[in-house]
Amino acid sequence: MLKKCPICELNYIRGNETMCRTCAAERTRRYAAKSEDEIIMCSECGEKPALPGHDLCEDCLKEQKRQANLEILADKVRADEAEDPLEEDISETEDEED
Repeated sequence: MLKKCPICELNYIRGNETMCRTCAAERTRRYAAKSEDEIIMCSECGEKPALPGHDLCEDCLKEQKRQANLEILADKVRADEAEDPLEEDISETEDEED
């Protein structure tokens, strides 16, 4: 048994279908366009769009990586200072000369 599509009321559908193919295609296009148009802003600065797959914009992501590299470098310097036996020898000889 055929009946008119309840959405457009132009095309006919079978009794077990909820909408015609034309309306189904249009609905799919609308949802696809809506999700593509949705822009996620940077969670850090809130001024620029975030990069796909990230919460941050390009500038904030670069800054985050730079900060991480600085922390790694600072940790290496601290580790080198803690393990450097020459500093201990130099400070001991300076104390003896005074």
